[in-house]
This record gives sequence, C-alpha cells and structure tokens, in this order.
Amino acid sequence: MRKLFKNRSFLSIWTASIVSGLGDKIAIIAFFSLIMDRTGSVANLGLLAAVQIIPGVLLGPVAGVIIDRWRKKGVMVLTDIFSAAVVFVIPFVESLPTIYLLAALLSIGRQFHSPARLALMPEVVEDNLLKKSNALTMLTQNLVLMFGMALGGIIVESRGVNSAFFADSLTFVFSAIILIQRRFVYLEVEKVPQKVQKFWKDLSFGATHLLGNPRLRFAVIFLGTVTMVTAMQPPLVFDFVKNIMMQSEKEIGFIFGAAGVGGIIGALIAGAARSKSNPLTLITVLLAIDGVLLGLFAVNRNPAMAILLFACFGAISSGLQVNLATFLQRETAEEIRGRVFGWLTPMIGPITLFSVLVGPIVASRVGVVPVLIAAGVGEILFGIIGRIFVPKPAIDS
Repeated sequence: MRKLFKNRSFLSIWTASIVSGLGDKIAIIAFFSLIMDRTGSVANLGLLAAVQIIPGVLLGPVAGVIIDRWRKKGVMVLTDIFSAAVVFVIPFVESLPTIYLLAALLSIGRQFHSPARLALMPEVVEDNLLKKSNALTMLTQNLVLMFGMALGGIIVESRGVNSAFFADSLTFVFSAIILIQRRFVYLEVEKVPQKVQKFWKDLSFGATHLLGNPRLRFAVIFLGTVTMVTAMQPPLVFDFVKNIMMQSEKEIGFIFGAAGVGGIIGALIAGAARSKSNPLTLITVLLAIDGVLLGLFAVNRNPAMAILLFACFGAISSGLQVNLATFLQRETAEEIRGRVFGWLTPMIGPITLFSVLVGPIVASRVGVVPVLIAAGVGEILFGIIGRIFVPKPAIDS
C-alpha cells in the first residue's frame, strides 16, 4: 500500500474522484428532494432515474471508442468541466422537463468519465497493486458516501436545494483542476497491435468482445438480471424512509450515509483478502445476502435499525464492486478497455431503464413495501442461480 501512495498519477485520479464524488452524493439528495417536493410522486423519482440512464444506453459505445482513441485523462477533465456547467444551471431553472433534461446531460458526463477512469487506472497502477487500488478507491468512495449524503441532507434542509447544486458544481471544477495540474506517468506495457478500423466497426467491437468471452458474457448476463431488481431501489428507499418511516431529508442523509460506514469495512476486507476463489462466485453469494437484508429493511420501522442495515448494504456493495472492477480490468486488454467498458451501460441500460420506471410505478399502486420485499426475494434467487451456473476461471483470479 505504501508503494501505491507514492504513485502520484494514481493519487491525482483518486483525489479527483473523492472531490467530485462528494458533490455527486450531495446532488442525489438535492435531486430527490426537488422532484418529491414538486410532484409528491415516487413514480417521478423513477422518471428522474430513467432520464439519467437513457444517454448511457445511446452513447456508451461512442464513449468507449473515444476513450480508446483519445487521452483518457483529457476525457475526464473535459467531462468534469461540462458537468460543472450543467449542474450550475439547475438552480436557475423552473421548468420540470428542463430539469429532467439537465439531469440527462449530467449523466452524459458520467458516461464518459467513469469508463475513462476505470480504463485509465491499469495504465498507471501495476497489476499486483490493482486490486488494492480498487479497494482503496472503494473505501474512500464510501467515506464520501457517508459524509456526502449526510452533508447533502443538512444542506438541503438548512440552505435549500439550490445551495446543494452549487456545491456539486464546485466539486467538478476542483476535480478538473486536480487532474490538470499533475503530469501522469504511464506504465510501459506490451500492447497487442490493433488494426485501425472505421469508427462504426469500432462501435461494435466492444459488444463482440464482451459476448465472445464466456466469463465476460456471464458477467454481463448476471449483471443484467441483477439490475432488474436493484436499479429500482434508491427511489423506493427514499420514498420509504420519507413517507413510511416519516424521516426528514437530514435523517435520510444519515441513513444513506451509513452505507458509507459499512462500505469502508467492506473495502478494507476486499483489499486485504488474498483468496484465489472465483470473484464471480463471491459476487453471487454477496448478492443473496443483500437480498435477505433488503427484506429485513422493508419490514423495519426503526431508524436505528435502518442505519445498521444500510451499513451492511454498504459493506456488501463494496465487496461486489471491488471484485467486479478488478475482474473486468484483468479480463480486458489495455488497448480495448474503453470500447469494452463503454458497452456495459448500453447492454445493462435497457434493463435498468425498465426497472426504474416499472418499480416505482408498481410501488405507487401496491405500495413500496411489497415491491422492496419482492426485490429482496429476487436478489436471493438470482444469487443462488448465479452460484450454480458461474463459469470456472481459466486461470486463478
């Protein structure tokens, strides 16, 4: 870990992600509060999530090709600047459709930024430190989740949603500055020569590679089925805590932030683990456990228990994301990572879109609790089925 902290290129990426991530968490509370106050409908929270998914579905392959052809650091800087401008405009907008449009534009920035960061990390971090770098990133993301959600709730309740959006805009500016001021040192790696193809052929390359590799194909199919029951959960949980548990935005921020506390523990465990077991197997097991906890959350009415359960959700989420990120990075060659990662959202996005639209609509008719319980049962079933059919690794992971 000491060697990782001496890597200034990694430190710049890591620090920038902390800063912009803090603003993102503040904005989540602001967006949810803004839409709920204006419409009073959980279905509209689902619509908000939907408009943020559509750009990724449409632009994912294009983003992937651009990331592979351009400097990944430059892509991250430009998207930070773009995102800062978009968020800054939101407080001056009264029209609800325009707010949805701005939310969609903000997601365009994320669609370029996140795959670029994921693809850039193995270019500046040695392979033997890659899992530790992912674990450290996840650990700090959970610190950001903990403080960002709590801070977002406090800002929205005390200063209003506009102040929260202004704060988010500033974090994007600071993130861009952090990345600009550091000259990156890239690893010397042997690259497989790639035939220069026309842009439209490069668009399809990532999808062909994902579906042609048995382990990557399983990961995509499994993620798709899992997304069907998990994507709908954030707006449902917000509605559940606000209208059933009768908690304010401040308390909601602390409950969501508790996931960061558990996430820190989960990231520490994931980073320290040296197990050679199949990471896909671990992911299926963690999903089933998460389903059990979600069922318990749905029948709970005690705020203290909600905080404890969210801490458990955070620990499981860290384990899932660290193992999945490391698996994807190691299974994909450096020169094609952008195109491959760029296709993840278009493949998973339609299912995510279906989930965030249908889940809240169903919840508005039958209630949030039955839908949360059904989602928990779905996670358990998908975890068990995935454990049975998970492909064995060709080599030790």
